[in-house]
Amino acid sequence: MDAAAIQVSGVVTDGKTPIPGVRVREHGSPDFVVTDSRGRFTLEIPGEPLQDFVIAAGKEGWINGGVMVDPKTSYTTIVMEKVPDDDDGKYDFITPHRSLVDLRTEPEELERLRQQSHTGFEEGCNLCHFEPTCYLCHRELYNQWSTSQHAKGVDNPWTINLYDGTDAEGNENVGPGFRLDFPDDPGECADCHAPTAAINSPGKTDLKVVYNRTIVAYPTEIGYKTLERAEYERKAGSVDGAGIHCDFCHKIQNVEVNEKAGVHGSITVHRVSMAEDRERRRVSGRLPPMFVYGPYDDVVNFSPIPGFEHTSPMIASYNPQYQSSDYCSACHQHKNEHGLPFMDTYREWKESPYSAMGIECQDCHMKPESGHSLGTFVDGDADKFWTPVSDRDAATVKPHDFPGATEKLLANAATLAIDAVASQGELTVTVNVRNVNTGHHIPSGITIRNMLLLVTPVLENGDTLRYTGDQRVPVYGGEGDLKEGNYAGYPGKGFALVFGDDKGNSHVMDWQATRIVEDTRIRARENDISVYTFEMPSDAGRVDVHTDLIYRRAFKPLADLKKWTQKDMTVATDVTTLRPRSQTQASLPPQGPTLLARIRSYFD
Repeated sequence: MDAAAIQVSGVVTDGKTPIPGVRVREHGSPDFVVTDSRGRFTLEIPGEPLQDFVIAAGKEGWINGGVMVDPKTSYTTIVMEKVPDDDDGKYDFITPHRSLVDLRTEPEELERLRQQSHTGFEEGCNLCHFEPTCYLCHRELYNQWSTSQHAKGVDNPWTINLYDGTDAEGNENVGPGFRLDFPDDPGECADCHAPTAAINSPGKTDLKVVYNRTIVAYPTEIGYKTLERAEYERKAGSVDGAGIHCDFCHKIQNVEVNEKAGVHGSITVHRVSMAEDRERRRVSGRLPPMFVYGPYDDVVNFSPIPGFEHTSPMIASYNPQYQSSDYCSACHQHKNEHGLPFMDTYREWKESPYSAMGIECQDCHMKPESGHSLGTFVDGDADKFWTPVSDRDAATVKPHDFPGATEKLLANAATLAIDAVASQGELTVTVNVRNVNTGHHIPSGITIRNMLLLVTPVLENGDTLRYTGDQRVPVYGGEGDLKEGNYAGYPGKGFALVFGDDKGNSHVMDWQATRIVEDTRIRARENDISVYTFEMPSDAGRVDVHTDLIYRRAFKPLADLKKWTQKDMTVATDVTTLRPRSQTQASLPPQGPTLLARIRSYFD
């Protein structure tokens, strides 16, 4: 034990009976101990505290507990309460957005609240002017979430176009559309994309209806609004338009790993009403309680700052599944009626070395490198009525922008190794593509995702070599004008999961699929080797072999049909230089003409 440290022993009970298996720590500390079979613990606090501090306790199925102790305390008791069993089916989910009630338009209500405030209203102006939204206390997390695909679950244009069979300009009956194929079946799309709308009617909620109701007709007003408007939004269920939002995700009690979609058989949501506590807080002038599940066992509803009397409205329960890939499986593992994957990323991870190494989805897609500089997830207006611990280990504060196939992540996803050999008038290029930093197949996700490998040997004078091989970019690379990114037939390869139907069609959507035509994706930590041959001039002095691996969010023909705009994102690029006369070669950093300029030279 550190000479400067102190020890605090104690017991955790439910008021009568000791509770074993409880995680106990100093609030905000990365280190914890677990209570024994009799609920006992001994905690070492490094460094002698100069003021009172909080010892917090958490266990799955229990509301987090804690106690404020002074530096001379050697023994304490923490009382915890079990999470109530009942699920409140009438619960109104809370909007994540900034939501302020403008009481200047409600003079009677404003006067009533002012009078209460002057007679001991505990949380002052916040209760008058704010709904208890996520934005109120988690400003930075909210801003991160707002940029994520989770926030766009309902109003992502591509999602709507694929659901109702429209294109980017709103034209109807253009290309594939789920409702075009199943006009009488709303499907399961909303079970993941609009879960708070689908929760009471899983498998039967029309995503386009949710879009029209919450985005077009009754959107959430962000900022000042009247009490009447706030009530209007509540009754309209405007919060459903926020997609996969904070209050929904943190009401998830359990995820069963199976092939079902979201709230339609995988997710168990637990909405605790806390009606009695709600009324007590209302009478005393405090924000209403908000029950949440989460990954922290030390989130308590009183301030850990000595002498600070206000309480937090958040009532938290530790749930270890929030740190597990199992949590993500709810919407990232799902099959159609023929057993083919709508989404199979979880299974790909589960069968990969990353799972065996204990590397979870959250370790890459919620990596703390862009998190909070001060190591806290409470900010914004919270400091007006409740002050959290000043610092946490930054590694424990997870960002909430959930990056997927972004340029930043893709740039480190795969590597290229090139072997180029010139012999008897022929150049042979062997390309080894290795999935080095992706914990699942690459590409992954919905089956329109794809990668293209492009191989372009260029002579010193800028001419390209004539291709004599058979390996070419498939049709989903795009047929037509090369200047528009149509690479079908080009020396190279495609990486994708391609579906077909029972009518002989290929490149069909996942809901139409009855068979797999091909699966050329690269598994985690595995590689793909392909070979390309070119006619080599006898007098060639130098050849630069340009190899480019690009990622596309949709097959080019589909994107063109739907009039989607997409950007080719570079996964890896290489230039290998070969000097046939001296038989030396080297791999150099990318330089010289752009990818498009090199490719165009084939057709000049």
